[in-house]
Amino acid sequence: MMMVVATLVMVAFFIAKLARGNVDKPGPDGCVGEPVASTVIVLDQSEVVSEQTTNEIVARALAYIQNRVSTNERVSVFKISDISRTALHPSFSRCKPRQDGNRLVEGTKGMKKGFERDFLQPLQAALSTPPTNGKESPIAQALIDVSLSHYLRGERSSLLVFSDLMEHTPSKFSLYPCTDSSSVIAHFRDSRKGAQERPKFTNTSVYLHVIPRMDLPRPSLQCRDKLWLWFFGDNEGSGAKAEFDYLPGA
Repeated sequence: MMMVVATLVMVAFFIAKLARGNVDKPGPDGCVGEPVASTVIVLDQSEVVSEQTTNEIVARALAYIQNRVSTNERVSVFKISDISRTALHPSFSRCKPRQDGNRLVEGTKGMKKGFERDFLQPLQAALSTPPTNGKESPIAQALIDVSLSHYLRGERSSLLVFSDLMEHTPSKFSLYPCTDSSSVIAHFRDSRKGAQERPKFTNTSVYLHVIPRMDLPRPSLQCRDKLWLWFFGDNEGSGAKAEFDYLPGA
């Protein structure tokens, strides 16, 4: 009986190995075939922020990826700076790999090590890069460009933005001198002539994590709030929404 049981176990193990051998292998970006969904994280690095703000940004982003991002979902990190208007590219873009599996037929320890080495550690490094003061904050341009790219065009998408949302491109448009919120949208649209005025989202959940700015006059903040409510207003489909949440710090 012991020999029969051992033989059956060996046969089952062999069959499981054959089945695993037919599973598609991950590509260079860690994705197995087409990603099941897309998550994009946009970090505004045009202004230096407090240490508690930086720590909370990393904590919120990692918690979202750990708890709400599916296996084989693409995660991409973009950073807004002086050069992002003309040279916007992800500092990290990989699919979330599996963290565990069947101990009988898979090396689960190796899977966990690979998850940390190839995904978690480079992701943390991309999120933890400290921002520096810049001359421009082309937030809207970056968000529109990302919305038009394949990084945010999955069947289901999430967009996490960490920014003070103070758009500032002196040659085109800036929220800082704005004193009349009733005309801010018209001025912004005029600055976008010849290009897409605002992003068009489908099945996209937008989460805006706002970096507090206590040094700004109330009219500038009113202009900011009105502009972004309109900016994220073209979003339809399953899961479509836009949520605001403040970050700590000042």
